[in-house]
Parts: sequence; structure tokens; C-alpha cells
Amino acid sequence: MKLLSPKTKNMRIKKLLITIVLVLFLSKETLATFNENPAIDARALGLANACTASPPGHMSAHFNPAGLSKIDEGAMFSNGFGIPIIKRKGSFKENKDFKGFMGDKWGPNAEPNINDPDSNHGGPDPLRNTKGTNSSTKMYIPFLGPIDFLAAVSLGLSHRKPDSKWTFAYTNYAPYGGGMTHNDPGDPLRFGCKSLYLQHLIYAAPTLSYKASDQLSLGISVGFGQTAMGISLDQRTPNELVGLTRVIGDATRDLEIPVVSQLTLPAPWLGGGLGPYEHNTSMEMDLRDDFTPSVNLGLLWEPTHWFGFGLSYQSQAKAKLSGKYKFTYSEQWQRQIAWNGSTEYTMTTAGMLDMPYKAVPSQTGRVTATQLFPRRIDMGIKLKPWSKIQITADLHWSNWAALKEDKFTFDQRIQLFRIAKLLGYTGGDNNLIVKREMEDTWHWGVGLEVYPKDWLTLRCGYEFRPASLPKDKIDALYFLPDMTFYAAGFSLHLPKNVTLDFGFGYLFNDSLKVPNNSSTNMNSTDFTKIVYNPYAGLDYEQETYLYIALFGVTMPLSVQMEMLHHQQEMLHHAAGKVKKFLKKLNPFKKDKKVEKDQINHENQI
Repeated sequence: MKLLSPKTKNMRIKKLLITIVLVLFLSKETLATFNENPAIDARALGLANACTASPPGHMSAHFNPAGLSKIDEGAMFSNGFGIPIIKRKGSFKENKDFKGFMGDKWGPNAEPNINDPDSNHGGPDPLRNTKGTNSSTKMYIPFLGPIDFLAAVSLGLSHRKPDSKWTFAYTNYAPYGGGMTHNDPGDPLRFGCKSLYLQHLIYAAPTLSYKASDQLSLGISVGFGQTAMGISLDQRTPNELVGLTRVIGDATRDLEIPVVSQLTLPAPWLGGGLGPYEHNTSMEMDLRDDFTPSVNLGLLWEPTHWFGFGLSYQSQAKAKLSGKYKFTYSEQWQRQIAWNGSTEYTMTTAGMLDMPYKAVPSQTGRVTATQLFPRRIDMGIKLKPWSKIQITADLHWSNWAALKEDKFTFDQRIQLFRIAKLLGYTGGDNNLIVKREMEDTWHWGVGLEVYPKDWLTLRCGYEFRPASLPKDKIDALYFLPDMTFYAAGFSLHLPKNVTLDFGFGYLFNDSLKVPNNSSTNMNSTDFTKIVYNPYAGLDYEQETYLYIALFGVTMPLSVQMEMLHHQQEMLHHAAGKVKKFLKKLNPFKKDKKVEKDQINHENQI
């Protein structure tokens, strides 16, 4: 038996590992994430986040804490900033197979009501053949509140003594985040998402790594985070039984029996009822949890110069949110509720059915909810078949199955839910429950780094991110569908150990389709699915685009302090020049020489 040389063995092992990467990561169809790792680090972004085996500097605290052992000795500083831009375009079309409500009084075959352009008394859906797009992005800034803008900021500090095996660091970043607004009054998407932001900010993540040997490093990061959520939407209820209330109201509009009507059932009955396409309520919620802890663990094994393996575990983060809410009711809604209490007979009936009978323009108070961010396991390898090329590949698992529903609990009985329970809603009078039934997910990514010069690193990456939300639960709030992710970036290595990183990402899906009656959270025509189907009878199509640009800088802390000192000197010098310039422009200040000559002249006289 012929023995192979070490060089031949290494070449065969390299070929085998590359084959495994191509077969395992490129041919396997998997499910992926919801909104994980949107914009954290420029280097990671350039690799499409395939960096578990090659963690990016201080942001190793998130991707793999063991990677902190590869940070330079001494005190190091890093800072990152970026702008994600989200564009969503949605369009609605009538489904010709939809039979309509109340014998097609409302629906695709209904005749438009000339006297009621909003179809409140009959006619086709006014949202048919309409399109909408978000007017801006949205985020929450601590101490300031929500703003119509989206940005990503990160910070890192680390220290390792010379020849020490221990590295200590402090970081902050946002592992989850996203939001948008649909403020155009004519945007049909305002009934599913007028405004939304959901983010998890790690404001402090002390991190520790230990280099157990030349080949093995271990790390741990403890994150202390803030979770913020805000939702607002206009509401309508395209539903068979809701349409029935308007039919009854229209039929009894002129039914006036003297004395009897005033004592029993005043006309019109049900206060005129509600139209299925009518804007009847609006909802706003803003919630926060200022202390959401989590833990990241990491392992990095590099047995040779050309191969490395990374493993990272991220614990579940469970946010207990609390905040304020407001339900605003339309005038027609108030008329219907007031009718329930208009006579002793209607009030008794309302009491038997536990319906509200006192009309109010709005309800406000406190709301609580729980938001889960799943536990994750990330595995990755890196291959360096040549000195100027490195390949990375990652496989990720996320425990999204832990999120079965969204549940919001209000501090009082909400009129909307008290009416909805008569139509089959079982969530209770003071709970908003939306079924999600999310599933555990897998996703993968690959990245490539090229080192053409000592001062330059080039990157690119690819990732496919199918949504973890089942298609029969999709809605306009969970707006990220299956996404294809292309990424690129580069680094400039400057004197004094300064590195500038640039990353660019493009995620898109231009083919999301939700046919009528295919999602119980969007367009189901089942009258018992009352919460929440604002687009029953309509087909929905969506295009989603996400553009990300990130910049980062890493340098020794001493260089950072030196730069700050120079900046202070420059500002002081500039302030001096401005002061002199303003002094010359002052028309009320006399020249000292002229003033002295005037005094001498007066003394001589």
C-alpha cells in the first residue's frame, strides 16, 4: 500500500471539504429566518453573515464570542454606522371566484353605489386594483422615541495584555430590527400596517474570550438589551355577518312606529350597522422592555492555517413588554354602540349578549405583551486553499417554533373584541391574539474573501433566507417574505493599525403572492376568522427590497485618543480664527490706534 505524502493528504482533505460545502450548503433546500442579523457589522455584511468560523472583530460578541481572541493586543476601539433602506410595494386585485358578501351586495360582481363611493351600502371593494408603498422606514431611539428613519450603530472596546490568553471587551449593537410606515391616506396597506417598528438593541454586552491553545479558543458574551415595539393600523372588517348588520340597518332606516320604536327598537336598527369595507376603528400601541438579557457562547477551532471551524450558541431572549395603547372608533361605530343602550329593551339585550352599550370615541390605557427572540445555533467552516483566498460557509438553526402567537393584554375590556366574540373570536374581551405558528428554521450562507494587496481585502457573499412564518399566517405586519441576499464589501488597512470596513447588502423578493382566502391573518373569507382579515376577497402581490450600507473603523484606542486630541486642537484653532474675524467685523469697536490718536489730540487742545 502506497503511503501519501503530507502535502498530498492536505490537498485531498481540502478538495473533500470544498465538496462537502458545495453539496451540503448549496444543494439543500431549507427554511430560514425572519429578521435576524439585518445590519450589525460591515465585514460580516460583506460575507452575507457567513462568518462563524471567521468572526469580525468586536462584533464577534454576536457572531462567535471566541473570535475575540483574534483581536490585536492592547486596547482596541471600533465603531460602526449604517443605513438600511426598506421598500415594500403591495397591490390588491379582485378575485373573480370570490362570491361576495350578502348575496354579492358587496363583492366583485356588485354594482357600484353611486351615492356611496366607499361601498358602505353596497358595491365592490374600494381597495380593488389599488397599490401601496411605504413612505419611510421607522425605528425607536432610546430616550427620544420612534422616528421615521432607520439606522444601525455599533460600538466595541477590547483589551488584552501582551501574551495573555484572556481578552475582555464591551460592545453594543442591534441583532434584530426593522420598521416602516404607510402614511399615505390612500395607501391600502394602512389597514394591515400603518406603522410598525420592532427592534432588539443590546446596549451592553460584556464579552470574554480565552485562548485555550494555539488551535482552540472559547468565548462568552452576556447581553443586556432593550426591546421596543410599535404598531398602528386602520381597521375594517370585510365579513359576512358584519355586512348583515348594514343590511339590517338599511332595511329599517325608514321603519318608524310611533312610541313602539322609541321604546323597543329605534330606527334604523343597530344604529345603521357597519359596512364590511368601512373604516371602523384605528389602533395604536407602543411597548418597551428595558431589560432583556441573553447569553452567547462560542468556540473557534483552527487546527491548520487553511482550515477553521466555528460554533456559536445564542440563548433565547424573552422580552416582557409594556406600554400604552389607543383604540379610536369611527362615528358609525359609536352610533351602533349607542343604539345598544338607546332603550331599556336594547340595553337588556346587550346585557344578555355582553355587548357594549355606551359609545366612546376612544379607549386608552396600558398594554402588556411577550416577544420572543429565538435561541440559535450557528456552525461554520473556513477554508484557505491559497494564501490570497478564503472561503467561508455557515449553517444556522433558529428555534422560531417557540413563537406560536402574538398576544397583547389590555387593562380594560375593549369594545372591538366584545363585538368580535359574537362573530367567533375566542381571545377574550381584553386580549388581542394573532396566531403565528412559526416553525424552526434552517438557513445557510457562503462568503469569499480575496487579499490582492496587503492593504486591501475584497469580500462577497450569498444567502437565501426563506421566511419562517407559514404562508397561511402571513400578514402585512410580518413583512419580510422569502429573501435572496447578495452582499459585497472591502477593507482598507491603513498605517497605525487602522482598518476601514465597507459592506453593502441587497435583499429582495419580487414575487410574493397571497391568493384570496389563503391566509387566516390577511384575506380569509371565513366569517369566524374575525381577527384579523382586512383584505378578504382580494388577491395580494408584494415586492420587497432591502438595501444596506455599513461602514466601520477599527484602531488602537491610543490612536483614537490621539485623533480626538488633534480634533480638539483644530477646533480650538478654528474658534480662534473665527473670534478674530468677528472682532474685525464689529462696527461698534474702535481701532485702538485711532482711539489713542484722538485722546492725544484732545489733550493737546
